[in-house]
Amino acid sequence: MRPVTRLTSVTAVALALLVTACGGDPKGPPPPPPGGPGVAQAAPTGDNQIGLVQTALVNPLKIVVLDAGNPQPGVPVNWSGLGTNPSFNPASGQTDANGIATTMWTLPQEAGTATAQADVPGVAGSPVVFSATARPGAATGVALVSGSGQAGGVGLPADELLVVEVTDQYGNGVSGVDVTWVVTQGFASVPTVTQSGTSGRAEAIVVYGQLTGPITVTATVAGLGSVPFNLIAGHLITVQNSQFIPSQLNISVLNAYVVWKWTPEARNHNVMPDLIAPTRSGDPTDGPHTYVFQFTARANYAFYCIIHGGPGGQGMSGLISVN
Repeated sequence: MRPVTRLTSVTAVALALLVTACGGDPKGPPPPPPGGPGVAQAAPTGDNQIGLVQTALVNPLKIVVLDAGNPQPGVPVNWSGLGTNPSFNPASGQTDANGIATTMWTLPQEAGTATAQADVPGVAGSPVVFSATARPGAATGVALVSGSGQAGGVGLPADELLVVEVTDQYGNGVSGVDVTWVVTQGFASVPTVTQSGTSGRAEAIVVYGQLTGPITVTATVAGLGSVPFNLIAGHLITVQNSQFIPSQLNISVLNAYVVWKWTPEARNHNVMPDLIAPTRSGDPTDGPHTYVFQFTARANYAFYCIIHGGPGGQGMSGLISVN
C-alpha cells in the first residue's frame, strides 16, 4: 500500500509562493489594455497664433486621428470655442483619408487668451485644445473713467488722476493711442499728451492754479471725440479730529470758493454756520469727505462742528473773513 502524503499548511504556502515566482496564476495573465483610435494635434497645428478679435486666424487648426499609427478616415469632429461669438469654418465635419480634420477659427470679441477645442466623441485624447492671443481692434471710442467732480486747494495737485479709456468697438482697451489734455475753463496745469497703456487707459495729473473757481479739463483723441472733466479749486481748510486747519482764513476776492477736506482719519465732523453762511455741509460724517462753498458777499463768516464745537468760537470752530 502506497503511503499517503499529507499537504501541511506550510507546504501549501511554499507551493503557492513557487507557483507565483514562476509566473503561474490560476486565473491566467491579466488582459492587455484596450486599444483603439486616439486624437491629437497634427503638424502644423495652428496652435498659439496671434490675431485680431472677430478676425479669422491665418492658419487652420488641425488634428489627426490614428489607430496603431494608421489614419482613421470618416471620424466625426466638432469644433467649439469660449468667449463671445467665436466661429469655425467648418463647425463640424469628418476626418479625411489621412485621418486629418481642419477648421478656420474666427476669434471671439474679447481680447486676451482665446481657447478652442476639437471634440471627437469616443476617441482617446478628445477634446484637443488650442489657444490663441486675441488683440484689440482699431480704437473707436474714448470714455471717462474717473477723476471728474473732485475739488482741491489752490496750487496743489488734485487728489485723483484724470483717467480716460480708449476702446475698440467691442470694449477692449486699445494701447498706444495719444490723448491730448487741455484746460478749457479756469486755471490749472495738465500734461499736453499722454498715451493709453495696455489696459487702454490714459492718465493725467492736474495741478490747481492760484485762483479759485470751476475748472474744466478736456481729454481728446483725434478722430474719436473729447471727454470733459469738471473740478473746483478753492482755498483749502483741512478737517481733522477736533480742529479746522487753518481755523482763520482771509479772502480778498469776492465769489471765491472754499474747500473743506476731511482727512481719512477724521471722524464725525461737519461744517455748521453761526448764522446763514456757509450753509450746513450736512450731517456729521467721517473722512475722506469734501465740502465746497462759494462766498459772494463781504463779511465775517463763523462756522463750527456741531458735534465737537459750538457757535461763538467754541471748541472745533473757524472764521472766514471776506474783505
